[in-house]
Amino acid sequence: MANEESDNRTTLPAANMEQNIGDEPVGKEKITRFNSLVSIKVISYRKREHDTDGISAKAVLDGIVRAGILADDSTKQVASITFESIKSEEEKTIIEIEEYLA
Repeated sequence: MANEESDNRTTLPAANMEQNIGDEPVGKEKITRFNSLVSIKVISYRKREHDTDGISAKAVLDGIVRAGILADDSTKQVASITFESIKSEEEKTIIEIEEYLA
């Protein structure tokens, strides 16, 4: 059994990810670009119960920067990011970005 893999590994199913539709915004809304400090709220609607930590903050922030909504995702521009998970028949993710008011 020197070169064989261990039998104690479990194969996990692929994550139930949303379809990648590209970098374009959904709908015809004009993109708001923020030059001020912001707070971000990510709301995840899923059919099954799920962990709030299953949402990747890095992917969310990188996507917002890549879309040109934020210049960068440092603490110079992002004051806070929060997550909310809701069980729902319709699966979707909503990202709310607001100017940060201390």
